[in-house]
Amino acid sequence: MHLTGLDLLFWATGFGAHLILLSVLLIRRRYRQFPIFTAFIFMNVLRTIVLYFTESLGTKATYFYTFWSLGILDTLLQISVVCEMYALTFRPLGGWARDTRPVFKWLVMTTVVVAAGLAWLAAPHARLWIQVVVIKGTFFSSVLMTELFVAMIALSVKSGLPSKTHVARISEGLGFYSAVDVLVEAAHSYFGVGRGVHIYTTLSQVRMTAYLVCVGYWIVTLWLEAPAEREMPDRIFSQLIELKSAVDSDLEEIRVRK
Repeated sequence: MHLTGLDLLFWATGFGAHLILLSVLLIRRRYRQFPIFTAFIFMNVLRTIVLYFTESLGTKATYFYTFWSLGILDTLLQISVVCEMYALTFRPLGGWARDTRPVFKWLVMTTVVVAAGLAWLAAPHARLWIQVVVIKGTFFSSVLMTELFVAMIALSVKSGLPSKTHVARISEGLGFYSAVDVLVEAAHSYFGVGRGVHIYTTLSQVRMTAYLVCVGYWIVTLWLEAPAEREMPDRIFSQLIELKSAVDSDLEEIRVRK
């Protein structure tokens, strides 16, 4: 496979950006809160190394199957990151907010159906089945993530959840990238790779540019500390304690009567 100077620039820039972001996650100990996101970034670093040596030392066939196989793993990790962001947003203490769980279930079912329908309708031009699987799978995940991130922002605003946390910053970056990715993957599905890889490569470079913008955004925002949460006033805290005590007392009385 022939790599142009622009291809090598994207490879080097992406590899360096991922290394910096991974260092930020480790140094600032963000990996404790975002283990799946950290694994996603680490996988991107490892993916670049594997593809570089495969392209340099391996055959065209080896590089071909390695590239498309890693594409499947990347798609699965992206979906896992979406799940992690939702869990951290709406289940920060391990339990769902009362009004969000039924909405979330309905939302997931709707977005999966819509994304699956669009991916099924796509008919990319490709030579091998693994190309079709990756193109359709990536298109599916892009549509799914865009819908879920838009819905996450809407639910967060409706529920009055904080909008300046690290979770929100990661979600904003992924939401922007997913929106760009939908357009790119729609074009991939239309043009495919059956007539050559020039158009596919150009579209991939557009997506990579948008992704590098997101990585730069994450590097800055995850290095900085999130704004301190507002503390609950002592008066309201005391009222909550009294309310909890009253509820516990009433429950105990009900148990005794039974």
